[in-house]
Order: sequence, then C-alpha cells, then structure tokens
Amino acid sequence: MREYDAIFDWYVTERSSVIGLPEVEELVRSLPYGERVLDLGCGTGIPIAKFLIGAGFEVFGIDSSPKMIASFRQQFASAHAACERIEESEFFGRTFDAVVCWGVMFHLDRVAQVKVIARTAASLNEDGRFLFTSGETEGTVVGVMNGTTFRYISLGAGTYEELLNENGLELLDRHLDKADNYVYIAGKRS
Repeated sequence: MREYDAIFDWYVTERSSVIGLPEVEELVRSLPYGERVLDLGCGTGIPIAKFLIGAGFEVFGIDSSPKMIASFRQQFASAHAACERIEESEFFGRTFDAVVCWGVMFHLDRVAQVKVIARTAASLNEDGRFLFTSGETEGTVVGVMNGTTFRYISLGAGTYEELLNENGLELLDRHLDKADNYVYIAGKRS
C-alpha cells in the first residue's frame, strides 16, 4: 500500500510498541524454538517481528510499502523480507507454523482477502495457526490517518468463518482486544 509510504514518518513514531503483542505471544506460545513465522504486512517489524525474532523464531516479512520494508530490512537483517502485495505473493515458496496478518486484511478488497486466506491456509504446516485482524461486521468504512485516506473493508465474522472452513482452517477464537482491534485466530485441521 503506497498510502503507508505517505505516512511513514508519522507511523514510525505513532505505532504502538505493544498493540498485538499479547495475541501474537499467545499464538506462538506452544511453538518450538526456531519455527518459521510469516508476518504479512510486517511494516517496520515493530513490535511483532521484533518480538518473534527475540523469541527465537525464523521470521519472514512481507509488506507492499517500499519504505516500510526498507526499515524492516535495516532493523532485522536476520529476517527474510519481500516488498510485494500479499495477495500476489508466493510466500517465499515456504510453509509456516504460524502466520500473522495484523492490521492488514481490512485494507484489501473482497477478492484479495479471499486469496490471502486461501494462500495462507495452503502455506500452513499441520496444526499451524493463523491470526488476522479485521472487522466483526460486514461493511466498508473510509477513514483518514495522518491526512491520508484509507478504506477499511470487513467481510464480517460469519463470512470469515466460512472462508476459513472452506480452506481447512477452524476458527479457534475471535475477540475484541484492548485497543478495539477485532482479532481472528484459526488453526489448520489435521
């Protein structure tokens, strides 16, 4: 998203260093040291990739903003990084034990969201986990972040659960976090 290039300097100073961490910590709690985790829409890598790398995971980050991924690469040289749209990505040709898509899914149109869910499900190892954020109810909202217009598209909880099921994933949890992000957590069926 080129919009994030437009707000890069502001975003770097304003992105919370804790939002998303409790959910990501819980997601990877049972994973062995060194497992592969994909961070879709990784941004600068703070705080999610930073936590994952510090916890000993092999991190792969994808972001479509050249400024965001450049910052990610500079800060986390040991991580794998790609500047590409997640709905078009081959996900490094790898499989993963967990995939995190924090604050990204709702920026994609319906077709792209369907592709990302299917591609994520296909890339998960047995018993893999998928965490993403989006809205609880179906609809589109237009908002402004630091003077830049963004669209937020939610397919709604029922549709997300159907898409997860169609792709061999089971919705394990959905909840509103302390910062009003609606969180979905799914697991790959054996």
